[in-house]
Amino acid sequence: MSKTILVTGASQGIGRETAILLSKSDFTVHGTYLSHEEEASSMAAEYGITMHKVDLGKNEDILAFIVKMQEISFDGLVNNAGIFEMEDWNNYDYHSWQRTLQVNLTAPFMLACELSKKMPDGGSIVNIASTDGLKAAFNTISYGVSKAALIQLTKSLSVNLGARGIRVNAIAPGWIDTSMSGQAPEGIVEEVVPLARKGQPKEVGTVVKFLLSDDSSYIDGETIVVDGGLLGVDYTLKKESSS
Repeated sequence: MSKTILVTGASQGIGRETAILLSKSDFTVHGTYLSHEEEASSMAAEYGITMHKVDLGKNEDILAFIVKMQEISFDGLVNNAGIFEMEDWNNYDYHSWQRTLQVNLTAPFMLACELSKKMPDGGSIVNIASTDGLKAAFNTISYGVSKAALIQLTKSLSVNLGARGIRVNAIAPGWIDTSMSGQAPEGIVEEVVPLARKGQPKEVGTVVKFLLSDDSSYIDGETIVVDGGLLGVDYTLKKESSS
């Protein structure tokens, strides 16, 4: 029987590749998007993915979407949608902080809480966190904090939903080749990532697919890092070894 999955932020980057991968693997896929109308329409036409326009930055839109989805029992939820904004520590934009935590943390929490009520026992929730949630941030504090909190939320949801066999896990991607990752300084990826390249969105999508499947039936409350080995590198020691 085909599983029905909701992927948020499905029109771009990791969400897009994940939704397409799941669709090609005989999952029934619903996706959310906000501003990429053309891409959403293309995905619906080409892959049969049901796309929904939702502003995850507004609680009222999230609740309206949840009501709209009340007739569907999702077997899985992929909380992928997120925003990333550069910040100026000396002139901090607190509205940016609020927007980032709303989309990256509050929306996943609300969707997980509400959609899990109708999720069949044995379902799976996957939160797309980041390696930024595992280390200090300089000019992306709100993003790093939101992802660190999402990792903690993953653990808390797992212990509350575990009695129903609903598993909740997170993935922490490193430098992935998407528009969100921005333009890295020339040569820096090759220098600091052991695999010497950015990851591809599909390489995260394959891990999502695994966590949604019965093959991961005893993995719960975990955060799987997909970063090409980046977190294992101490940059100072690396420079010292080559001096």
